[in-house]
Amino acid sequence: MAGRPSKPVQLIKLEGKSHRTKSELKHREKAEKSLYTGTTFKESPAVKADPVAHREFLRLKKLYKSIEFVDGLDEQIINRYCMLISQEHALAKMMERMRMDIDQVEDVEDRMRIYESIAGVTDKVMKTRDMLLKLEDRLFLNPTARIKSIPKMPAEEKKESAMAQFINRRAGGHAP
Repeated sequence: MAGRPSKPVQLIKLEGKSHRTKSELKHREKAEKSLYTGTTFKESPAVKADPVAHREFLRLKKLYKSIEFVDGLDEQIINRYCMLISQEHALAKMMERMRMDIDQVEDVEDRMRIYESIAGVTDKVMKTRDMLLKLEDRLFLNPTARIKSIPKMPAEEKKESAMAQFINRRAGGHAP
């Protein structure tokens, strides 16, 4: 069982209280800022040409306007998401037509073929969606994956073990 995903520093500051130290927050903020490219995401030609995907892109662009964590690095995932929304819309229409066809078909074998087609298309869409999500997480192509990649604790200086300190004191005759 995995822990909760890390919250961005901005959100932690807005909440007003945190168990993290000031140095931890400063480290996380610096690491988060290093992930930004300063570019904005753009609509792909395929999304622009598809009315459903285009409408979803415009909706997301409006929502993401005030979120710092989304920039040019997220262009591909946003365009893929918009195309997936369009694909789901088209699939729903196709399934509705198939359901209407089932009512008109009296032959049991033809009905079975239509049911198999519906199940096959649904299965392919779910497998594709699952594969995309896994790849996007592995390649840090979404904001959550990038935030999760930031180490929670700043690197600490390594201290000598008690035995090493003792040996140093004995060899030099004094404590370091």
